Amino acid sequence: MEQNDFKNGQTTIQFYAGLKTIGGTIFEITYKNERLIADFGIVFQNNLLKGVQLRPQHVISDLKQLGVLPSIPNLFRSDELTGDTTIAISHLHLDHIGLLQYVHPDIPIIMSEESKALYGHLHAIGEESVDVDRQVKSVPFHQPIQVSAHIQVEFFPVNHDAPGTSAIRITTPDTTIVYTGDVRLHGDDVETANLPNVAGSPDILIIETTNVQADFLDKNPVIQSEADELIPALLKIDSTSIVFNIYHRNVRRLEILIEAARQKGKIIVFEPETAYLVQAYNMEASHVRYLLDDSNVSNQIHAIEPITVEELNSDFSQVWLQSSYHQMMTLLDLPVKGATYVHSNGVPLGSFDPMYEGLLEWVDKLGMGFVVLGVSGHASAAQIKWLADAMQAKVTIPLHGFTPELLQGPNQTFLPQTGVIYPISTLLKEIGPSSK
Repeated sequence: MEQNDFKNGQTTIQFYAGLKTIGGTIFEITYKNERLIADFGIVFQNNLLKGVQLRPQHVISDLKQLGVLPSIPNLFRSDELTGDTTIAISHLHLDHIGLLQYVHPDIPIIMSEESKALYGHLHAIGEESVDVDRQVKSVPFHQPIQVSAHIQVEFFPVNHDAPGTSAIRITTPDTTIVYTGDVRLHGDDVETANLPNVAGSPDILIIETTNVQADFLDKNPVIQSEADELIPALLKIDSTSIVFNIYHRNVRRLEILIEAARQKGKIIVFEPETAYLVQAYNMEASHVRYLLDDSNVSNQIHAIEPITVEELNSDFSQVWLQSSYHQMMTLLDLPVKGATYVHSNGVPLGSFDPMYEGLLEWVDKLGMGFVVLGVSGHASAAQIKWLADAMQAKVTIPLHGFTPELLQGPNQTFLPQTGVIYPISTLLKEIGPSSK
């Protein structure tokens, strides 16, 4: 890449959240009065809203005061818009899009074509509220687009556990920035491995560090694929029935569960919202059912046979049943004692979520065994180090982890502070070895 001329550099970067948390990433790149915001996620380590009713007329100001929403001007539904703003989304996990519902409807949101397709399905089942047709724009991979007069964006495919996951290159007249989003490097994850070849060597690399933790530096083994890891583990569970909890945005996990149930000779029963996704991605099969209810979603399922609670009761031993946390009451009507509850990266995602303790209490109350059976969607610490080195950025900014300082880039590493505006020209000219 040619050396940029920073004599009149006008690009700045500011981080609002996600620097030392797993998720909640929000940062902005500005050039004059143009602004590109990357990701708009929620951080789950917040008990303030547990059991508290939001005040609709004050929701944005209340959430800002509580620190749930960042204090970003000219962005939210209650704001008067000025300037030129676009939000770019790397992928559809809640820790990267969970606050989009509060964004002003006139601000465009861009994401990959696969991500928009999934977002449309999530909107149809009531999990997302942004008007897909009006506000969400799809961007083809490897096709630079001009989001404002001086800011260009290009999306690159990377591997994670949500369809359409992207790394994003942001280019202004005086700098180039690559943001990895969340990345995985299983043995078959060729797109992440190819990122250094297609994205080039940027001035700034912003890279996730989920697994760059002291406990994981010499562990976190690499696997060949998610299916190779999970299908044998599911087949080894020795209880007659399985009750499982999964994350809707991990479409590949649905395929794996359906295949494992087939190999085990079980009927697999999904909640209507999940069955809608199974249908949308053409994964229906003779052993797949959905639990009938009177919801609008049930009325849209045509390719999958329904099953009632009464029918489940008649031969529960032949069933693998989905039960999301918010549907746990349904299990009171079923003979689940002695079954195994398989928590497979579903909501609540982990112990950092205030609802997780409640989930464990439910499982114990119902007399089920509890198994955590998932696969990290994030590259190992050694793989993240390899990716940072391969990108050869002038400055590496690690985030999205509890200990991002453990990652050192190939040249210079910078640990920003929340809320500070950094001119890119200053970062590239003045950061020295002491910043490592």
